Amino acid sequence: MHEPAVAFSCDDISPKTKVTKLKELLKIIDRHELTVTLFVIPKSHVKWNSCNSLAKVLRDAQSCGHEIGLHGVSHLPFETGNPFTAFGFGYSWIKERISQGLRILNEKMEIDPVGFRAPYYHYSKNLWRALDDLNFLYDSSRIALTAVLFSYLPPLRAIYVSRRKGLITSKIFHPLNLELLEIPVSEEYTWYNLKFEVESFKKFLKNNITKMQTGCLVINSHIEALSTWSFHILKQLFLCIKEAGLSSKLTLKEMAEKYTNLETAKAYYV
Repeated sequence: MHEPAVAFSCDDISPKTKVTKLKELLKIIDRHELTVTLFVIPKSHVKWNSCNSLAKVLRDAQSCGHEIGLHGVSHLPFETGNPFTAFGFGYSWIKERISQGLRILNEKMEIDPVGFRAPYYHYSKNLWRALDDLNFLYDSSRIALTAVLFSYLPPLRAIYVSRRKGLITSKIFHPLNLELLEIPVSEEYTWYNLKFEVESFKKFLKNNITKMQTGCLVINSHIEALSTWSFHILKQLFLCIKEAGLSSKLTLKEMAEKYTNLETAKAYYV
């Protein structure tokens, strides 16, 4: 029998991230007995020279069971292409950029990511080819276009989310027949962490969790958006997950490893 699962991730960890904020996030996650996948923007070797304490926190987080993923190199628009193939860079450029990011994380933190999330969710076929050739386990870049657009404008986002009848769990598949699992971010819980979104999430769990036969729900946030109020909202969200009996101790890496059988990775929509 399939066991519904949820994973939590946080984007945009970079050399400018405040160590105190990251520590607070990890403390809350540990207190609720969850794990998190932290997607890091390497920037450059020079940027990390004065960030020894941040690098240590990331190394310690990984040793405690959390995951460090790669989030591009400089977080530039179209850095890893886009679904429409326009304005994007070619395969060689993307592969070299990702390789550069891997080198930085390995040399500065002794971390070797196997998961990737594209900056601004600008994924492409060339990105998937590059990730496959660089032996990544999974990609987690896909998201509904409307969710991406509205997430940047709180008033519009409020209207968009409040009118939705349900959430969509992640669709996992092998793009381009590659040996690469893709775990889309299907619900953009991010930026301003609106309170009513927790209520929407709670309602979804109550009405649909027992019907789920496959799939997983990936919930995302961004480190810069996490204020004192946002941490309070996240605590409510984590309690909802626990009360619903959802499995929530898997990182995206562990979830990808769990769903390596394509037959158990069919799309599930609410």
